[in-house]
Amino acid sequence: MKTVLVVGASRGLGLEFVRHYAAAGWRVLAGLRHPASTDLPAAVTSYPIDVCNLASIAAAAEALQHELDLLVICAGALGDKNQAFETPEPEDFDRVMRTNVLGTIALIEQLAPRMAADGSIALLTSRMGSIGDAESPFALLYRCSKAAANMAVKCAAKAFADAGPRIVALHPGWVRTAMGGSEAPLLPPESIAGMRRVIDDAGAFPSGGFYNYLGEPLPW
Repeated sequence: MKTVLVVGASRGLGLEFVRHYAAAGWRVLAGLRHPASTDLPAAVTSYPIDVCNLASIAAAAEALQHELDLLVICAGALGDKNQAFETPEPEDFDRVMRTNVLGTIALIEQLAPRMAADGSIALLTSRMGSIGDAESPFALLYRCSKAAANMAVKCAAKAFADAGPRIVALHPGWVRTAMGGSEAPLLPPESIAGMRRVIDDAGAFPSGGFYNYLGEPLPW
């Protein structure tokens, strides 16, 4: 039985990943800040993981009972949806950067050694982190954090190229979740199905790549 750990599984796409992999017969582990507060499928095992707390990430890695075939990192923070080029509030900056960047780096560092030789790590990032595709200063802090997270994926792919998991960055599309909002055109099952196709095909989507849910490569 294959094992997947989904971090940020309390809601939205993280919870949707948990449901999909559980229905597909995987052993599913869910990383949550507050495990008791989320209604997970019965067979899912939860782990207390707060991506802003490095000690909790290290403790979860130490406590894992199974080698991971897949790690999906869904935890993320949006921050202020500024319309202009504005300096973020320091507290907001710290929260978003710790969640989206520091947490991502720590998760990959701590969990890559717990992965199967042919395992994969998928970070849910955003097209808004693409420098080549930037069209406005909207949500400047979020854009900067996701650009940094994308760099972390690229560097991690190099760091683990010889003996480690495949690592990719995935843009899920504009999805109708609490973060995406009610006007988003894409429903979670469609986004998840597309990302799973990318995750499953290591040959077509190699380590260090940045892809959308349709499998199209995106500019960094």
